Amino acid sequence: MIINNISTHSLKDITDKKISINMIIGKADNDELYGKSAHRRDDHYLFIFQKNGRSKIIVDFKEIELIGNVIMCILPGQIHLASAIDNKTEAWLITIDTSIINDEYRTIFEDNYFFYEPITLETSETTLLNQCIQLILSTQENTKSNLIPNVAYSLIDACIGIFASAYNQIENNTPSLARKLIITKEFKRLLLQNIKTHKSSAAFAKILNITPAYLNEAIKSTTGFTVSFWIRQTIITEAKRYLYATNITVKEIAYLLGFEDHAYFNRYFSKIEGKAPLQFRTSYRK
Repeated sequence: MIINNISTHSLKDITDKKISINMIIGKADNDELYGKSAHRRDDHYLFIFQKNGRSKIIVDFKEIELIGNVIMCILPGQIHLASAIDNKTEAWLITIDTSIINDEYRTIFEDNYFFYEPITLETSETTLLNQCIQLILSTQENTKSNLIPNVAYSLIDACIGIFASAYNQIENNTPSLARKLIITKEFKRLLLQNIKTHKSSAAFAKILNITPAYLNEAIKSTTGFTVSFWIRQTIITEAKRYLYATNITVKEIAYLLGFEDHAYFNRYFSKIEGKAPLQFRTSYRK
């Protein structure tokens, strides 16, 4: 079978509603909800609220360990797979249609697109999030309720707001970094939109109307990494997605990512990953 596009799982495959909330308890439930065999990408958001236990999830081919009481957000388009979970783990999985996440929250999550770590919640935040989820479930279960639909959506909005608030604290929001944070967030948005045509700090600096040196200074001071690092990160991540999820050739992938010389792309990928593109494809399809 020839696969030329990365397949995407729709929320419609899970539910006829715009939100689905499931509790997983131990390995058996995890296998039932996630499946055991393949990485997947979704057209919706997946929010994980792990109350206790230990689990591992792979997001864009990076293995992340979730220990204890943590939250995590997986964005539409990111390839993911639950790789391990112990029998003591309890976690809520919340899948939500992108259309009901307000723009402010969506911007926060997209600003942290490359942040792949779980976030530990304070006890008060954990209590609030758990109460919010229980209220949402109550409105869904009470089919005879006279509550107007906006009540349920308000509860969902509050729930996602707790996730967004936690993600909003990732970067250091001190006044001295305010302008650099704005530049960093705009750069990351531009990077995701233009990676196939822009591959240098000079190109992004021109769009932002600043010098390449100042762009690099801003990105380095807020993220700890250079502009070049983030450009490479984005290119390689998208390349991995194509290599894993499609059967198109390395030459075709190079073209899709804006490389005119596929041999150069091959060397570029190999230097960063320590293995050639086809070796990566073979290793992840075993």
